[in-house]
Amino acid sequence: MARGVEHPELGDKPVDPQTALGRPELANGAGDEDDGVNAAFEASGGELARPVAQPPAVRESLAVRLIGFLRGSWRELQRVQWPDRRQVFQATGVVIGFVIVAGVFLGLADLGSSRLVNLLLK
Repeated sequence: MARGVEHPELGDKPVDPQTALGRPELANGAGDEDDGVNAAFEASGGELARPVAQPPAVRESLAVRLIGFLRGSWRELQRVQWPDRRQVFQATGVVIGFVIVAGVFLGLADLGSSRLVNLLLK
């Protein structure tokens, strides 16, 4: 992991990646020392330890999860930048224009292909 990564919001001042990730205890090389995990890994011949069985997570009730989902959805809707009237009319005009152009193209393609088929069948 590179040290001294420049952060766009802080300008030229280098920021430690661990601090930027919210792990100040690992900033500036702290935590790089052998904390016993590496020694245990090397002592075991480089084999990975078996995962420790975790107790099953307590699952919240359906009503609690539904309320949490609705609250999160409402928070997201508050963050949406809704278009104003001018933007809606402009986008609608673009869509209608595209539909007209596509309709003319498909109509001409249908007319040409139907005449070609009638010519081949005669």
